[in-house]
Formats: sequence, C-alpha cells, structure tokens
Amino acid sequence: MEQALLAVIAAAGKMGISCDELCAHAVGGLVSEQYWTWADAQHAERAADEIDNALAILVGRQAGTPTKRGPDATLESAAN
Repeated sequence: MEQALLAVIAAAGKMGISCDELCAHAVGGLVSEQYWTWADAQHAERAADEIDNALAILVGRQAGTPTKRGPDATLESAAN
C-alpha cells in the first residue's frame, strides 16, 4: 500500500498538483464519512496515517509529525 501511495503522490507532484493538498483531501475524505461513504470507517484512521507517512517519506519530513485532519484541513489546503 505504501508503495502505491508513494507512486500516486509522486505522480501528482510531477503533474503540478500540491502533494500536501492532495494528501489533505484524501485524509479529509477518509475521516469525514460525508465525503466518501464507501470508505470503511474501521480502517480510515490507519489509512490516513499511511497517507501521512507516505507523504513524509516522499518530502523528507519526519514520519509521525501530526497533520491537520478532517474537513477543516481540506478547506484550509484548498484556500492556500
């Protein structure tokens, strides 16, 4: 899973899409049931952590650094 996430995040960066914004939207969708009803809530938190860790590996920031989650983080990223 981590390799797939790294590939998607890296491809987005090459396409000019902000990696941070992409990950914020993905995490926001996972933790906000209203966005993606198909997501399994039982695994959403772990999946969100994997997205954060993949981004950390790709951009070289320390894994485990907390990031904002949920709709507010998604809206803040979109505003920037």
